Amino acid sequence: MRPLFLSLIMTACAVSAQSRADIEVGYDWHHYHRTGKEQCHQMILRANTSESKFYNPMTEYVDSLEATPEGQAQYNQMKMAGFTSGNMKGTPGRSVPMYIFKTVDGTTEVYDGNISMMFHYSEPYTPQNWNITDSTSVILGYECIKATCDYHGRHWTAWFTTELPIHDGPWKLCGLPGLILSADESSGQHSFTATYISTSDRPITPNIGAGHYETTDRISMLKALRRFEDNPIAGLSASLGVKITVKDDIEFDKSIDFLETDYR
Repeated sequence: MRPLFLSLIMTACAVSAQSRADIEVGYDWHHYHRTGKEQCHQMILRANTSESKFYNPMTEYVDSLEATPEGQAQYNQMKMAGFTSGNMKGTPGRSVPMYIFKTVDGTTEVYDGNISMMFHYSEPYTPQNWNITDSTSVILGYECIKATCDYHGRHWTAWFTTELPIHDGPWKLCGLPGLILSADESSGQHSFTATYISTSDRPITPNIGAGHYETTDRISMLKALRRFEDNPIAGLSASLGVKITVKDDIEFDKSIDFLETDYR
């Protein structure tokens, strides 16, 4: 029996009531930009047996800076330094403003958006209807089992391990009899792959940047984000209150879509 599994059993009762994590998992989220360029973002799942938080650490870092006057001043200095050096890409930003909070027997709280608009909505905690197969694989040293499901317009294949008794995974994926270490959908546009696993007793903290997000519902959010994706220049012009023009037309692949596609 693995030491990490033993640690989870020993600490679950002691810390879960305090909203502290039993485990932290890093994931690489590979997906495609509307220009067809592949992107990879680091995401973190912090979870115990009853609740979890999935987020981008750079976004949380920016939110933490903006939470205090001292931090805001420091962040302004970073942005100014990036502007004067011509290296704004090196300045921390909310490139993935995503937070997913799951509470078993409760709700899933979703914060998501883009550089121009960010939204928040709540929905019932609802695990996917998984079909567990007899296929196995080894990921990060853990024996994993294959499972598939259809969820909000996409067909997902996941690999989970019963050696880690956390019924959770990246993004909204959950409900299998063990931690999901890998998941990809059939079009090839999105995939999540675990990069590290460690024990943790860190708190599952709320989204301190929640004030930046407009409350809505899931379908309305996806439709609004799609309108922006289809015409980002107009979207940026509207959000900034200035007219933006580009010298050359940018070709967008409109077949590239979000993690959920059932909003059409």
